[in-house]
Amino acid sequence: MKSENVGSGGTAVDWRAVLVFVSIAFSSQCGGGFASGSTPWTYFFQNTGFYGMLPEVTQPYFCLLMPLVVAAINCFIIYFFMKFAMDFKTFDYGNFLEKYGSRFWGGVLAKPMQIVYELNFNWLLIVCMALAYSTSGSALKELTGIPYIWTTFIVGVIMFLLCMKGTELVRKNAVFMSAVIFIALVVVHVPNLIFNIGSGKLANEMAVMSCSMEAGIASGAGSFLKYLFIAFVWAYIFSGQNLAGFGAYVNHAQLFNNKKTLRRAVILSVIVNWVFLEMNAINLAGNYSAVYDGWANGKAVYTILVVQNGWAGGAVKAISLTLLTIAIFFATISTAINYAQGFNDRALNWYQKKTGEDPKVSEAKRNRRGAVLTFVYICLTWGISQAGLTALVSKGLTAASYINLFTLILPTVMNVIIGWPDREYDSGRKVQAGTKK
Repeated sequence: MKSENVGSGGTAVDWRAVLVFVSIAFSSQCGGGFASGSTPWTYFFQNTGFYGMLPEVTQPYFCLLMPLVVAAINCFIIYFFMKFAMDFKTFDYGNFLEKYGSRFWGGVLAKPMQIVYELNFNWLLIVCMALAYSTSGSALKELTGIPYIWTTFIVGVIMFLLCMKGTELVRKNAVFMSAVIFIALVVVHVPNLIFNIGSGKLANEMAVMSCSMEAGIASGAGSFLKYLFIAFVWAYIFSGQNLAGFGAYVNHAQLFNNKKTLRRAVILSVIVNWVFLEMNAINLAGNYSAVYDGWANGKAVYTILVVQNGWAGGAVKAISLTLLTIAIFFATISTAINYAQGFNDRALNWYQKKTGEDPKVSEAKRNRRGAVLTFVYICLTWGISQAGLTALVSKGLTAASYINLFTLILPTVMNVIIGWPDREYDSGRKVQAGTKK
């Protein structure tokens, strides 16, 4: 695809940069939890509470609206913090947070924001890797009947081998992997979307959802407004866990040579993610009763139930399940390998700085040390994955969403209110293959 780059200060849209960023954003949101249906179900349908801070409620009534709320939050936050990065040339998230926090309340929160984000990011490194095992392991368990502990072990071995040999392969093929995930999910969701709407399944299940919420209100569980408020809170939590690893997005601000390209990239990426999240939610809603029973009986990959209860015959369903498994696996490995690499880079760079070791010596020993770190990381996150997919989604990523209020969401709102000059942005950018954060 030809880039329409007119150099420094140019206004033509660089569509190559747009495509790379859309691929990054799509694969970032469309991880294993998204593809499996576990994340949308947990946040939009069966809210599992959060350590007493939020109630446990079944409130699917608003499920079709909440993806749009997520898209609106993502669009606002991503655009403004990336525009800030371009205007102030702060592409490293440490420098970005320092500058971001220095512009309000006398800058007293700048350092705490950096510290909290470091803790949150390292927490995400562990939870998202564990979630990667759990997603693929749950899918294999439900499709083959092999016990969960063994399916996650198999996935862990594959992850270790790929982390040692396949990091560059995955990074260089991020657009290709995003395309495979995209095509597989289109094949799975679009026909089932048409089937669920055309056959009346969605309308019937929406009636079931309405009765469920009305029964909850009648029993004193809360008013309509309370249910609506909680739905918006969970929509934010879904968005917040998407944005919690924003350090990668800040780095990719270097892809753009002007603000017009940034706007096109952000808007298009948000639209693509919203469409797929909306299709996912509609198909889960069209199979609400079956998915609810699956959830109650310990299942965790709800998109499998959508396919099994969907259109066409056995052969087509088998093909759809195969494509779904590929999509989940690709979404999983792209997450896992890049998180493992991120863990290694951060640990090894810290060690070199701490010991003052000669950079050449560190580089010579990097592969061997990386292998040891990867093994430890794999073992640690595999152990955590035994908590199960639903628990990891509802507790692990939800915690990151709350922390992200302090490190990104509220600071973005404050900076937009204060405002900053729209500066000239030269084309000293770095165009690179997209990687999933």
